[in-house]
Amino acid sequence: MLNQQFCYWLQGYFEVSRELTLTKEKILLIDGSLKKINEPLGSYTTWLTHVIAFFAAQEYRPELLTYFLPEIRERLNYIFYHYIDLSYDTEVSIEDRRKVHEGIAP
Repeated sequence: MLNQQFCYWLQGYFEVSRELTLTKEKILLIDGSLKKINEPLGSYTTWLTHVIAFFAAQEYRPELLTYFLPEIRERLNYIFYHYIDLSYDTEVSIEDRRKVHEGIAP
């Protein structure tokens, strides 16, 4: 898996999740996917790896997972807004692509 593929996987995971909470089990699932990246980690995936290590050191305390969830999602959206979405030549406007990432149908 590549960094970009991981970002797509995680974005899809967040977009289809009915319950937007993080649990130890979900963090372990995300960590397992991070470990499948077979290229040097990018800025987001490196940051997320460190955050997950912090969660583990803190025994996956629910209040920390709740606190960090918005930051994890915002940083992921940033990667899409500023790198991934801009790498495609498409007729879909940048505004419409952002709405999709935010869960708003254009």
